[in-house]
Amino acid sequence: MASTKILLVGLGNAILPNTRHNVGMMAIDAIAKSLNLAWSQNRTWKSDVTETTVRTENSKEYQITFLKPRELMNISGSCVAKAVKELAIPLNNLYIFHDDMQRDLGKVNLKGNGSANGHNGIKSVIKSLRSEEFKRVRIGIGRPPANIDDRSYQIVAKFVLSKFTPNEIQQLEKSVYPMWTQQGGLELLCEKGELLKEPKKKNKKRKVTQEQSAEPNCVKACI
Repeated sequence: MASTKILLVGLGNAILPNTRHNVGMMAIDAIAKSLNLAWSQNRTWKSDVTETTVRTENSKEYQITFLKPRELMNISGSCVAKAVKELAIPLNNLYIFHDDMQRDLGKVNLKGNGSANGHNGIKSVIKSLRSEEFKRVRIGIGRPPANIDDRSYQIVAKFVLSKFTPNEIQQLEKSVYPMWTQQGGLELLCEKGELLKEPKKKNKKRKVTQEQSAEPNCVKACI
């Protein structure tokens, strides 16, 4: 049986671990750790890589390569392009995991293609591939506090290059990484190109009686 090749890329800055801009790289790390995979350096791609094979319930087989660029964020596209070319990865089987300031912390969205929406790492990938036709897994990191969020370069850069708090890392470990480390989430992504959905919470309804009432250094290259 022929395997389908999948490339999962985590964007970030390897020299700045646990920062908000690195959440894509952190997600890829979490998946690799859950599979007990060991990383090695590919000097040609200027990246850290590891790989595995997964089989779905439908007996389909996927050969997955995980990649973390060693280049800084806004020039990391060349790392991705070299891997895509050498592995002969169809662009619809390329998934880029990256941070998204337009979503609250821990909110995840899958985008099929399109522009970079201002993300310099995605801009670099588009430029190197000469195509926008690849998938993006966008992981929310929220925005700076409202009292200082003037959308200026300085404020945004300081925020995305700041480290997650311990509580924020706990939130990622509880609600984000399990989307691919548990319950067949990785297989779902490979086979159907979909994200694992959280089970809907049932609202407990309560009868309201007459007696009750309802209560309402490298900043530019890194980002």
